[in-house]
Amino acid sequence: MPRTNYRKNNIFFFRILANNDGFGQATIQKLYAKGVRQVSDIYLLNKPQLILMGFGEKTSQNLIDQLTRSRQESIEDWRFLAAFGVQRLGMGNCENLLKSYSIKQIFKLSVEDISNIDGFAELTAELIFDGLLSIKDQYEALVSGGFQLEQTLFSSNINERNNLFNNKKIVFTGAMSESRVELEKQAKAFGVLVGKSVSSKTDFLIIGENVGQSKIKAAKSHDVEILTEAEYLKKLYST
Repeated sequence: MPRTNYRKNNIFFFRILANNDGFGQATIQKLYAKGVRQVSDIYLLNKPQLILMGFGEKTSQNLIDQLTRSRQESIEDWRFLAAFGVQRLGMGNCENLLKSYSIKQIFKLSVEDISNIDGFAELTAELIFDGLLSIKDQYEALVSGGFQLEQTLFSSNINERNNLFNNKKIVFTGAMSESRVELEKQAKAFGVLVGKSVSSKTDFLIIGENVGQSKIKAAKSHDVEILTEAEYLKKLYST
């Protein structure tokens, strides 16, 4: 059995999680040298332990603050799952998997269950099945620490009526009347593809208050339709 590369796995975890600024390669390597191997062990660290490992007092406090932040900030369940680095479970496949089963259910799935999901061939299903078994203990150890996971909407609950925005790529910009997180979650429930930047593949730019000119200019250069938040919501619910 190949040796687990804990350093590489831990660096990958924090990079994909993308909500923790303190645990880059140098920090992970220093912790590894002090015998800290698993991601779950990192989240159990306290300030005195970090100081004993050679981190300064200010740095130690910052690292603890970052660990607390990463547990308390809401994060998509598919991103959390992708951070474990299971073969064939990149972000897209994680989201696809969690549209059919909740993250609590996936560890009980058979190879057949996985292969019956659209987009998963039998070989892929076997690799995912084995990979999920290998991370089950780490997953349970981490979620018991209180991560705030946003559940992916099941395909059966997705409102994909023949609305104008179904399977279209939109970008939100400016100050909205609702939180950006809620708007994006709502859009995805209608089958919308939400992007962060305007490109030739963008279909709609949804603007709020105090909009910067860069995205407006990009939208015009790519012939992207621009809608206010009110116009967008009216069209979303009227179709």
